[in-house]
Amino acid sequence: MYDFVIVHGSFGSPFENWTPWLYSELEKGEKKVLAPQFPTVPQNYENWFKVMSAYDQFIGEGTSMIAHSLGPAFMLDYIIQQKKRIKNLYFVAPFYDLINIPEFDEVNKTFFIHPTVEAAKQYFNKSWCFYSDNDPYVPRTLSESIASQLDASTEIVKGGGHINKGAGYVEFDRLLQVIKDNG
Repeated sequence: MYDFVIVHGSFGSPFENWTPWLYSELEKGEKKVLAPQFPTVPQNYENWFKVMSAYDQFIGEGTSMIAHSLGPAFMLDYIIQQKKRIKNLYFVAPFYDLINIPEFDEVNKTFFIHPTVEAAKQYFNKSWCFYSDNDPYVPRTLSESIASQLDASTEIVKGGGHINKGAGYVEFDRLLQVIKDNG
């Protein structure tokens, strides 16, 4: 079983932003970590689901999910669709709706399967949402909405942008600390 699964965002990679650093830090604790590469061409829920399905038997009640940007929407759809009981959710810059950026909305729209994601609450113990006060891509109201639907603990990252490499986040110490404190 994997202890942690890290999911990148739209047009992303497990080799960018804070993911490689976090992967390395979590492995130091002798944890099993998965950070799959999801298809970016064509990027859609069905193709991402095919990738995740290959690991399904290794994901369970002891697995915590960490996801950035579009990753949280995918993880929520996945656990609801699969009725997959997991441990905790750690979301960074999450959203579950169109962000009004046409090139992203066109490919992201297949990920918003459910009218609400509240059904996901039955499949995890605790959740956290980290989002910034100046994200250039994700409207803060969308991050607040997903946090509210999940009854998540929230942390606002002052001046954090999209909490990615472009905003200076190749490490994310606060996220690591919350994960270490809660598993």
